[in-house]
Amino acid sequence: MSMMYQALLTEGALTKKNKTLLTVGLFAARREEKQMLYFVEQAVEAGNSVAEIAELIASAIISRGIPTWLSGIEAITYAINLSGDKVLPKQQEGEAILFFSQQECIDYYQSEFEVLPTWIQYLINYAPDTLLKYSNLRTTSLRDGAVSRLLKELLLYAINVCDAYDKGISIHKANAAMLGADTAIFAEIKALCIYAVGIKAVWHDAEGD
Repeated sequence: MSMMYQALLTEGALTKKNKTLLTVGLFAARREEKQMLYFVEQAVEAGNSVAEIAELIASAIISRGIPTWLSGIEAITYAINLSGDKVLPKQQEGEAILFFSQQECIDYYQSEFEVLPTWIQYLINYAPDTLLKYSNLRTTSLRDGAVSRLLKELLLYAINVCDAYDKGISIHKANAAMLGADTAIFAEIKALCIYAVGIKAVWHDAEGD
């Protein structure tokens, strides 16, 4: 396990900085706080700021809900203590898309997915207020900021690989690929998932293996 751990955190298609950050986010989403806090140390040592740790964890709320944040605040607090950063510097963020109508949401998802997903169509039909609120949360969470949208999509991909959730794997793998992720990057993400949940992660996204 020690050799595998060392191999995981070497420079590769992803930097050690990014790998440690993603691992913190993955364990926060899985609410495995002991493992999460262990990797906070590695993430801070690798050069990740409190703002980066907080923003990546926050992006997982759209996939795994507020329990991710409740676990994540322990990571943020620990990162503050380790780094001594009591006040977060203001980050340069990409412009968030805000929606004010159902049609704007529909147009957004059609541009994102080409074909309107069934889960969005059902929100339109049965929970239109939720559609609007969720869509604004999604675009705000996934914009480029202290952490790139690519890294956020890779975290969401990893979360879904660990949970063997095919629909989530498909959505976030496609999004990450559009943003520049290649086979080597996905292989390194799969390695993080194997470390988190074991060998079963190998078969949770077999496409392209």
